[in-house]
Amino acid sequence: MPDHNELHAKFGDRGLLLIGVSDEDEGAIEKTFITELGAKYPFVRAKGCNELYGIKGYPTHIVIGPDGLVVSEGMPSEAKIEELLKGATLAPKLPDGPQYEPLRQMWKKQEHAKLRDFLDKQLLVPNLDGALREVYEAQRGLLDKRSTAQIARIERLGQGPDFARAEIQLEKMVKAWKGFPAAEAAQKELARFGTDAKIKKEIGAGKALTKLMGSFDIGKVSQRKKLVEGLHAFVKKHDGTEAGKQAQAHLTRLSAER
Repeated sequence: MPDHNELHAKFGDRGLLLIGVSDEDEGAIEKTFITELGAKYPFVRAKGCNELYGIKGYPTHIVIGPDGLVVSEGMPSEAKIEELLKGATLAPKLPDGPQYEPLRQMWKKQEHAKLRDFLDKQLLVPNLDGALREVYEAQRGLLDKRSTAQIARIERLGQGPDFARAEIQLEKMVKAWKGFPAAEAAQKELARFGTDAKIKKEIGAGKALTKLMGSFDIGKVSQRKKLVEGLHAFVKKHDGTEAGKQAQAHLTRLSAER
């Protein structure tokens, strides 16, 4: 629990969302995890979650990336968290007041072009209130900084090895950063993916693995067995691919949990 609190304190403001999940009743969760163990992060009750997801060890850590896909299982290193946070896009903190609500909403919806145009228009207003100008200039500078950072992120995604996940992220960036150089760079990478036979093979394998993993309820013994059989076949068929390695990792985990 202290390790979890430390990660929550260190990375929470930057986008790490740490959630404890338990199938115990709410009273037991509050008594055990909040009061006795001192958890500083939220806990939720999910009745039957252990059986549904085949949880055998406690605690079990599931790491989910900014794209909503499972990245890994097991306690992540701080280096891994740092890497994943590069893909997180939180709305920056703004002063209180309804005058800043349009900014909050545009950041939240990732309407970056609309945000840029809004800020540029407001900054041209004669005799703009000094406090507002200071906020708008800071927001404009932050927008430019984030736009530039996307270029470096696109370069990292283009290097793989998980091209299936990279494709999903690049497609989102094309939409979110339309009208910025980042969108053009992301579109260029997607076009390259489409002409590279090896990358196309990796993407196809990645999509196939995602479909396979989502086709079975591992909380049911019969379906868990079918998934294991499917993973064995998948590893054989997609040997040498990133998805094949991920499938083997799933197999190792499922075998250990038997």
